[in-house]
Amino acid sequence: MFPGRVRRTGGAGRARWEPWGGCRESGAGKARRGGGPAGKRAGGGTVASLPLTAGDPVRVGGYRLLARLGQGGMGRVYLGRSPGGRAVAVKVVRESLLRDEGFRRRFVREVAAARRVTGFFTAAVVDADPEGDPAWLATEYVPGPSLQDAVARHGVWPEQAVRGLGAALAEALGAVHAAGLVHRDLKPSNVLLAPDGPRVIDFGISAAAGDTALTEAGTVIGTPGFIPPEQLRHESSGPAGDVFALGAVLAYAAAGTGPFGGGASHAVNYRVVHEDPDLRGLPPALAEVVARCLAKDPDGRPSVASLLDELGGAEPAGWLPGPVADSAARLRAEVPTAPLTRAGDGTSEPPTAAVPARGRRRLRTALAVATALAVTVTGTVLWNISSGGDESPPSTPPRLEELWSRPLAEGQRMTVRSDEMIYLQNEERHEITALDITDGRKRWGREVPVADIRQDSAYLRDTVGDDIRITGLAGGLLYYGSGDHLFALDAGSGAYRWRYMDDSFHASPVVVGDAAYAHMTSFFYVLDTKTGKKLWDYGYDVNADGDITVTGDTLFVHSGRTLIAVDTRTRKQKWTHQAASEAETDPVVAGGKVYFGTQDGALYAVDEKSGDEVWRRTFEGELWDGRLGGGAGEPEVVDGTVYFENDGYVSAFDADTGRTLWQRKQKADEVTALTVVDGTVLTYDSDGNLTALDARSGKSLWREALIVGDGEDLWLTGNTVYVERDSRVTAYRAAT
Repeated sequence: MFPGRVRRTGGAGRARWEPWGGCRESGAGKARRGGGPAGKRAGGGTVASLPLTAGDPVRVGGYRLLARLGQGGMGRVYLGRSPGGRAVAVKVVRESLLRDEGFRRRFVREVAAARRVTGFFTAAVVDADPEGDPAWLATEYVPGPSLQDAVARHGVWPEQAVRGLGAALAEALGAVHAAGLVHRDLKPSNVLLAPDGPRVIDFGISAAAGDTALTEAGTVIGTPGFIPPEQLRHESSGPAGDVFALGAVLAYAAAGTGPFGGGASHAVNYRVVHEDPDLRGLPPALAEVVARCLAKDPDGRPSVASLLDELGGAEPAGWLPGPVADSAARLRAEVPTAPLTRAGDGTSEPPTAAVPARGRRRLRTALAVATALAVTVTGTVLWNISSGGDESPPSTPPRLEELWSRPLAEGQRMTVRSDEMIYLQNEERHEITALDITDGRKRWGREVPVADIRQDSAYLRDTVGDDIRITGLAGGLLYYGSGDHLFALDAGSGAYRWRYMDDSFHASPVVVGDAAYAHMTSFFYVLDTKTGKKLWDYGYDVNADGDITVTGDTLFVHSGRTLIAVDTRTRKQKWTHQAASEAETDPVVAGGKVYFGTQDGALYAVDEKSGDEVWRRTFEGELWDGRLGGGAGEPEVVDGTVYFENDGYVSAFDADTGRTLWQRKQKADEVTALTVVDGTVLTYDSDGNLTALDARSGKSLWREALIVGDGEDLWLTGNTVYVERDSRVTAYRAAT
C-alpha cells in the first residue's frame, strides 16, 4: 500500500486530463488515493502541474516544456513555453496510435482543419507536427477553470451569465463549423473560463479518435447527456448535434446538472432519445431557448447564428460570476514560467511563479494494517471550539522518538511500504531497495529489469525512456513501470515474476485473490498475479475518475458525479448512484456502506449491495466556507467512527447514522493527512505541525513541529512518521 506522503515541489499535485482520456496521475499512484485539490483543467486549461520526470522530453518542436499536465488514452500533455514566452499545452500522441494508419491520416486531416479555426472563444491550435515521430500539437493554454469545475465549486449561474456564456459558445461553434469541423464532444469540461470569455477546446480531436482502436465497433464518441439523439441512433450528425450539446451545457450551467439526469450511461442515453429534458431549474425564458436546442429532430434546432443573435448583447465585462472570476484570476497568476523540479533530479530550475499561500500539498495516509479502511466524510457541524483556532499546549517532553536514520544514495526516493518493508527507487539507475521497517537495515536491493526500448521508436526512446517508476504494492507483488511494460516483483525477495505490455500507461493494480485489477480511466483489465497474463477486461462506457476500490466481488469507481459498481463475477454493472456534485475522493467500503466525499463538501454513505443512499451530510456553521470543500482527503473508519479531514477541519462522525461526534478547526489552513491509532488521531498540516487529538473527544493532546522543505517527503502511517530530507530517510515514533 502507499504511505501517506507530501512532497514539496512548489505546485506539484494530482492532475486530471480529460480531453485525451480523462486520466489522473499523482506521483507513482496507488490503489486508493487520498483527496486533494480537484485537478484543474489541462489540455488547454490550468492544471495542478506535475514535475517533469527524467523520461520526459525537455523540448517538443520549438517549445520548452515546464511541467507534465497528465496523460490519457491518446497520449501525454505538457505545459510548454514558446521562445517568445507564450504558454501552450503541448499534446504528444502515443506511439501505438501512430502505428494505426487510419488514425494517422485522420489526425493529419483534422489538425489541418483545426488550425483554420480562428474564433476568439476557441483555444486555438497554434502549432503542430501531426506527421512527426512523435506526432504532437500545441494549443493555447487557457488559465481558467472548466465550467464543470466552476459549477461544482461555486454553484449555478444566474440567467444573464448563462446567456453571455451561450452567446460566446455559439460564436465559438460558428468558427469551428466554418472550418469544416463538428466538435462532437462539447460538454462542461471542454469549456474553459478565462476572465475575458470562455474557450471551447478539443474541436476536431474527438473526430480524429473515431477511426482508431480506441473506439470499438458501435461505440458512440461523446459524453452521455450531451450526445445528440441522432448520433445515438447511429445516424449522421452535423453542426446541429453541437447545438444540442450547447443546449445541454447551458442547462448544466443554470441548474447544476444535465437536462437528462445522471446514472448509468445507457439510461441517460435512453432518456436523450425517448424522453423530454428536465428544465425545471431554468428561468422560463432561458428554458425556452434551451428546449429548442434539445429538439429530438435536428432540423427543429436553431442555427448557431440565430442563437448568437438571440443570446448576444451581454456586456463582455462582468459576465463571469464573481467567485469564478476570482478563481480564473488566481489560476492565471499561478502558471509556472520555468520547469518544475524534476523528480530525482535536483539540478533543474525551481518554479518562478508565485506559489499560492493555500497550495494544498496532499499527504496521503497509509493505514497500519492491510484490513484498515478509510472513508471521506462531512457532516452537520456541532462546533466544540470558537473561531480562535487550536489551543493545543506545547509538547514537553518531545513526543517524537527517533527510531532509525540512514543515508540515501543520489537519486534514491521513498515510494511505498508494506507492514515489513519500505521501498526506495532510483529511476535512472533502475534500482530498487527494500529496507526493514523496524530498524532501516537493507533487506534486499538490486538493479531490476527494464523494457527494451526500440531504437526505431522516437516516442519510446525520447519521451518514455527506460527509467523505472514504482506504481504499487499489492498481494505480495511490487509493481513498477518501464518503457511500454508493467513489471511485477516478489515484494519479499525482489525476485522477478513477470511483465505485461501496457503501452507505457502504467497502472497501480488492486489485488483480490489471484486477480490484479488495473484501472485505465475508461476501462479496467484483470491480470493473473501468478503469470501476468490478461484474464479479461471491462469498459465503463464513460471516463472514470480517480482510482478503483475492489472488495469481495465488486469493483467501485467514480465517473464525475456517478458512482459505478461492477460485479467482478458476472462482469456486468450492478448499479450506479448519482451524487449532487462531483466526487472528490475515491470510494471506500466499510460496514456494508460505500463512503465518498464530493466537491461541494458533502459526505455520502451508499448501501454497498443496492446503491441506495443511506445518508448524506454537509458542512454548516459560521466557520465553514463551502468554497473550501475541494480539499477533502481520505479519512478512516475505526470502531464505528469515521475520522475525516477537509482543509483545516478535523471531524468525527458516527459511521451508521452520520451524526457528528466532534469537529475541530485547526490553526493551519490545510490539514494534509490524518490517521487513527490507539485511540489517537494524528494529523499533519500545512504549517509543518504534527498534532495528536483524543479520538473520543477531539481534544488536543500535543503538537510538534516537523518541517519538510521543497522536494522533500513526509509519510504518516500508523504512529510512525518517515521523513526524507537532507539526503537521509529517518523514522520517528509518535506518542499515542
